[in-house]
Amino acid sequence: MYSLIPISDGEYSTLLGMNGGQPESPDGKHIVYARKKEIDNPEKQLTEIWICDRDNLSNHKKVFEIDCGNHNGPSATFLDNSHIVFRGSIKDMSVFHILNVDTGKIVCGPIAAKESHCAENGKYPFSISENFLDKNPDYPMLNSCGIYTLDFKTGSIEKIVDAQEIIDMVKSAGYTPNEWTTSMSHVQLNPSATSVMMRLSVNECKIFGALGAIDLATRKTHFIPDKPVHQLWYDDNSYMATYQRHNGKEIEMASSRIKRYSKDGEVIEVLGGIGNHIDGSSDRKWFVGDSAYPGNPLNIFLYQKGEIEPAAVLDTHNFQYAVWKLQVHPNPTFSRDGKRIYFNRPISENKTQAVYVDISDIVK
Repeated sequence: MYSLIPISDGEYSTLLGMNGGQPESPDGKHIVYARKKEIDNPEKQLTEIWICDRDNLSNHKKVFEIDCGNHNGPSATFLDNSHIVFRGSIKDMSVFHILNVDTGKIVCGPIAAKESHCAENGKYPFSISENFLDKNPDYPMLNSCGIYTLDFKTGSIEKIVDAQEIIDMVKSAGYTPNEWTTSMSHVQLNPSATSVMMRLSVNECKIFGALGAIDLATRKTHFIPDKPVHQLWYDDNSYMATYQRHNGKEIEMASSRIKRYSKDGEVIEVLGGIGNHIDGSSDRKWFVGDSAYPGNPLNIFLYQKGEIEPAAVLDTHNFQYAVWKLQVHPNPTFSRDGKRIYFNRPISENKTQAVYVDISDIVK
């Protein structure tokens, strides 16, 4: 078994965000993570945002605090070397902030919206649905439903997709929108910020939902019903995601595979074996997935591209209550240099740690 290195250890839990989010700063000098006193008390959701030095895990500094649940934590990620974005809630309303870690000042937010995984090309995408309307008096341009981008350096906000375009895309694909269709989640820009994807709720896809994408210059739409899960952009024109099969009673872990898909859902290639939450190294030679399926031990699998047998099992535990009742999902993520895997790792049923494993001996 590989050594698990906690980012911080104390009488508190620590959390990382979504798979594919990036806890490291672009220059590789710092890590952002969260601390929480209690993860098993729904009345105490105070979550602290901390940064520290990456290499020796020193110089820990608290930069903000917010109310936040356990699932994906505050989804804190670096935007550039000086700015982080994170989510939380104010009066039960989901919000995100952008903070300058050098000055300790909020440069944007709170914005009441559904956050995304990360920024691309200096733009951070987010979505506004009906429940966020009239909740952003300081941002009057957020006055209709759709997908927006925020240029965090200039503070400018642009609407890139209107909600009606989403509805039209679903209908043109032959599916039925519902009251949740415009409550989009997992909004992500491709690396060049020329296309945007989003997870959609439609009547016919009750288990996995649907995946939509829009090419921003041409307005060409793409739609995948009963989509693969925990999708991330592989490159500008394709996704990496986990294929899952539901047998009528449960999702089958043994048949899950990490695959690469076109925007329209065709399988391009198999990337790895069993997975759920996934990520790929920046050179796309290595992939990581977890066995987050209820009732099964929680493994972190590292795959060389195209292999369904793992090159390494980085960790195993069986804290089912922490993972499923308290919603501490592993969310494995590669470091920027591809030499580490970060993930959430319960050490008991009511305490968890943000850890990493050094994989430099495997991927060298």
